[in-house]
Order: sequence, then structure tokens, then C-alpha cells
Amino acid sequence: MSVPTPPPGQPHPCGSRTVWPLLILALALVILLVFVGLAYLTWRHPSLGTPLGTAFVGVSLVVTLAVAVARR
Repeated sequence: MSVPTPPPGQPHPCGSRTVWPLLILALALVILLVFVGLAYLTWRHPSLGTPLGTAFVGVSLVVTLAVAVARR
């Protein structure tokens, strides 16, 4: 079973197979940037550690519940 390829003069169609890895990479980079920013903010202002930790736990809980409800 061979995969059909377009003729040499035509561009390859951009399907969801190529978009999803790029979206996941972009999401991972954004999440990494947010964590680095939070770590820097907590390092510069230690008194914000507890409120930021509480906010992170709350957001994580809301996102987890949203994903669970969306999958159901």
C-alpha cells in the first residue's frame, strides 16, 4: 500500500497531521515560558510564593475539571 504523492510541480497539502505537532510544540513553549516567569517572579518577590502557588493549584483544578467534562 503506497501513499499518494502530488506531482512535482504542485505543493503538498497541509493537513492536520502537520499542524498538531506544531500546536503541541507552541503550547509546550508557552507553558515553559509561563513557568519560567512565575519562578522569576517568586524569586524576586518571595512573599508572592503562597498566593501564586494557591492560584496555580486553583487553575490546575479548573483546567482538569474542564478537560474531564469535555471528554465525557
